[in-house]
Amino acid sequence: MTCLTQQHNKMRLKTIWIGCVAFLFLSCNPQYKITEMSGTIIEMNAELDRHPHPRMEALVQSYKTELDKEMDVVIGNSAQFMNYKRPESLLTNLTSDVMRIYGLEHLSNATVISIMNLYGHRANLPKGNITMRNLYETYPFDNTIIFLELKGSDLKKIFDAYARIGGAGISSNVKLVINHKKVKKATIDGNNIDPSKIYHIVTLDYLAEGNDNMSAFRNAVSHIDTGITLRDMMIDWVKEQTRRGEEIQSQLDGRITIQ
Repeated sequence: MTCLTQQHNKMRLKTIWIGCVAFLFLSCNPQYKITEMSGTIIEMNAELDRHPHPRMEALVQSYKTELDKEMDVVIGNSAQFMNYKRPESLLTNLTSDVMRIYGLEHLSNATVISIMNLYGHRANLPKGNITMRNLYETYPFDNTIIFLELKGSDLKKIFDAYARIGGAGISSNVKLVINHKKVKKATIDGNNIDPSKIYHIVTLDYLAEGNDNMSAFRNAVSHIDTGITLRDMMIDWVKEQTRRGEEIQSQLDGRITIQ
C-alpha cells in the first residue's frame, strides 16, 4: 500500500508539473486568435420597444415616475420665447449675461466679460412656465464655470475666432463689429482692448481647454474651476428671479454686429 501511495503521489506531482508547463506555454502562445471580425448596424428606433421586458419596464417606470415629479416642477416664468443662433440671440445673450453676473459676484474690482459657445445650448427656452426639465434640456452638459485671467492680446485672438465663426454667446458689455469675418471694432465697457491689460473671463471648462476655436484660452494667466455647472448656475438664478417676483427676460442689443 505504501509503494502504491508513493507511486500515486509521484504521478500527481508529474501531472501538476505538466499542467503548469502547458499553462505557461499556452499563455505565451495563445491557442485562439482572431481571424475575422464583422458587425451589423442596428437602427435604434421604436421597433425595439415592441417587446419590452416586463420587469425591466416596471423598474424603469418606477424611477421615471419619481423623476418626472421633480423635473416638472415650475421654478420660473419666461416673458418670451428664446432661441439660440448666430451672431446673437435671446438665449445666448441671457446665458452670457447671467454668467457675467455670477462672475461679478465673485470677482471684485475687475473688468469681467463672459464667453459662451453657441452649442452649449441644446434646446430653446419656451415662453411661460419654466420647469427644471426645460433647463436640463437647454443645458444638458455638466460643463463647469471657469474664471480665467487673460491678457488683452489673447482676448483679441478670441474675438478674431468669433469673427471667423460668425458670433456666439458674449456678455452685453462687449461690442463686436465684424466685417468679412474679421473684427472691425471691439470694445469692452466702451473702451478699446488694451493688449497688456489683464481681463477677467467667465467661461466654461470646455472652452477654457481651447475647444471650439478658443485656443487662445490656453494662454490664460490664471485658471479657477468653480466646480459649479452652468445648468445649476442658471437654475439658481431663475429661482432667485422668481423669489423676487420677476420674469425671465432677454433682449437683442447689437452686441455682435455683422456688416
